[in-house]
Amino acid sequence: MPATMHWVDWAIVIVPLLFVLAVAVYTRRYTRSVADFLSAGRCAGRYLLANARGESDSGLANSMSQFEVIMVSAFMLSFWQKIQIPVTILIGISGFVLYRFRETRALTLAQFLEMRYSRSFRLFMGGLAFVAGILNYGIFPAVSARFFVYFLNLPATVHVARFDVPTSALIMAAYLTATVFMIFAGGQVTLIVADGIQGIFSHLAYLVIALTVLYLVGWSTMIATLQQAPPGHSTLNPFDAKDVQDFNVWYVLMSLAIFVYRTMAHQNKQGFNSAALTPHDFRMSGILMEWRGYARMFMLFMLALGALAYLKHPAFAQQAGAPSDAIAHIGDAYLKKQMTVPVALRYLLPVGIKGLFVSIMVMGMLAGDAGHLHSWGSIFVQDVVVPLQRRPMSPHTHIWVLRGAVSFVALFAFAFSMLFTQTQYIRLWWDATAGIFVGGAGAAIIGGLYWRYGTTAAAWVAMIAGSTLAFTGIICNSPLWPFGIGALPAKFWLNGQQVTFWAANTAVVSYVIVSLATCREPFNLERMLHRGQYAIAGEKKATVLPWRERFRPKNLLKFNEDFTFADKLAAGGIFWWSLLLAFVTIGCAIANPFIQSWPTSFWPTYWFVVGVAVPVVIGVGTFFWFGIGGVRDIFAFFRALHTVQRDDRDDGRVTKGHNLADESPKGAFPVLEKEPAASGAKSST
Repeated sequence: MPATMHWVDWAIVIVPLLFVLAVAVYTRRYTRSVADFLSAGRCAGRYLLANARGESDSGLANSMSQFEVIMVSAFMLSFWQKIQIPVTILIGISGFVLYRFRETRALTLAQFLEMRYSRSFRLFMGGLAFVAGILNYGIFPAVSARFFVYFLNLPATVHVARFDVPTSALIMAAYLTATVFMIFAGGQVTLIVADGIQGIFSHLAYLVIALTVLYLVGWSTMIATLQQAPPGHSTLNPFDAKDVQDFNVWYVLMSLAIFVYRTMAHQNKQGFNSAALTPHDFRMSGILMEWRGYARMFMLFMLALGALAYLKHPAFAQQAGAPSDAIAHIGDAYLKKQMTVPVALRYLLPVGIKGLFVSIMVMGMLAGDAGHLHSWGSIFVQDVVVPLQRRPMSPHTHIWVLRGAVSFVALFAFAFSMLFTQTQYIRLWWDATAGIFVGGAGAAIIGGLYWRYGTTAAAWVAMIAGSTLAFTGIICNSPLWPFGIGALPAKFWLNGQQVTFWAANTAVVSYVIVSLATCREPFNLERMLHRGQYAIAGEKKATVLPWRERFRPKNLLKFNEDFTFADKLAAGGIFWWSLLLAFVTIGCAIANPFIQSWPTSFWPTYWFVVGVAVPVVIGVGTFFWFGIGGVRDIFAFFRALHTVQRDDRDDGRVTKGHNLADESPKGAFPVLEKEPAASGAKSST
């Protein structure tokens, strides 16, 4: 295969990119309020959200992270992850955290925290989320730029006006400028539409790329390559993988616990969290994303396994010489591992498919980075600047302040990527930096939404304990360790994920103990959630079982009246299918001690069915399903934006424990004749 891009490849990259930028310009006319810029006017339907959120989660850096994990563990980690999928889907079906957050009508997480706890806690949380977020995002530009340098075989430096400028710096500057332009155009309105269109295009591209690589390399060749692993390091047989480091069964179990705990705590896509037309649409978008994810993971596995076979299998010995030499000449040991798949794919992919691959990586980069820039910039403004303002800003000024914050995040990420040296896997860096905020935030969020006895003092203690432990873990996993102390081992005992896990446990215990010790009067959850007499006029309210009841076996899939027949099929189908795979995993684990040696053909056949055949069928079906639904939702989204009534007070401000926009123009917010004071849950401070 040619190691350079053909003009056909460049056309496949440039034409969709120009279309997306044109869409960004077009959507600008629909952004007329702060709520539009932050939350797309809360007008997005479920299919538009599923496509847009899925595309935003499919960023280039995320794909590179997935390549790293697959190269280390391949199918082994995927096998054990089948245990956690039913739980994650059940979280989506039940609307755990997400449904109640949408009921608060908060534009950001910290706005909810002010309603539930206090303004000072909102300021602290907003600032902490911002710091953790920009550190978490800080390596994205570097990872993305390195991908293009090595995949396109670009020179390390470019001579510009007598200076040798790193090529990666020019790439970062160019794509960050394009990303900021998209956000400037229309904020979340632009991102919802652009990401939704990209998501439909990418869905088809995933299938085309994956099937092409499968045809070029062959399933039997991929399997033969995986079977070369030494005993204890199998990436095919999960019961012969005891020596696989970092990404193993313990990683899966801790990931499951952290996933439940951190529901909505990590705000890297906070604009999507409040953009749904209704709470139920938001819940359904999460369920639909589970279906959509099959096509993308199929492509990522085929690309990574195809690259591995291309480099190591004897059938490609002659072709593998050039990519192997290119990889060998990468000086940095970690960078060599990170760039193995991109360099191999440079030689493996044929004309047309190479351009299609670059196109989805460019689109994923724009969507993923735009989501981060929008999130962290708006969190800083909404949860630090706005609460400190004595006088409210005009909508025009407010939006320009948001744009300024987005620009600052982009500049910080550019500088951080230029200066920071990455020494651990991308996924572990994300786990560690997210833990600064998530470590304590999960307790405050879940406790604040579901437990009327949670107090402000408990939230403070949980956050301080969790974030302190997480930050300590980052320091201990940095090049500073072992601090010159000879008695300490060369590597810290816990990786980023393990540190976050124990920080979360500490925060939960702290929150419960302090709440029980300091609560004087229960908090009024009904008012915060707009239920009962506090319901918003004209907004449908579903009858929701208490969350403890919903998780009883008889009520697991007892859908409320919001679920149509199609909703039940979508939610029930993905749940029961994932539950079947989980039972297979558990059954194999129980049977393993009694099986001396698994049949040679068992695991290749199992993974062909689960990892190839099923994803292809689901991927083709969901492409048409989500494509039609997504196009329909885009037109409905524009119609809704055209007719929705804007309220300039709907800008994130909180007064007397509720959103300012909840009050009528005359200030007649419904209250009880003798309302229980919320201070009982706050007086502890």
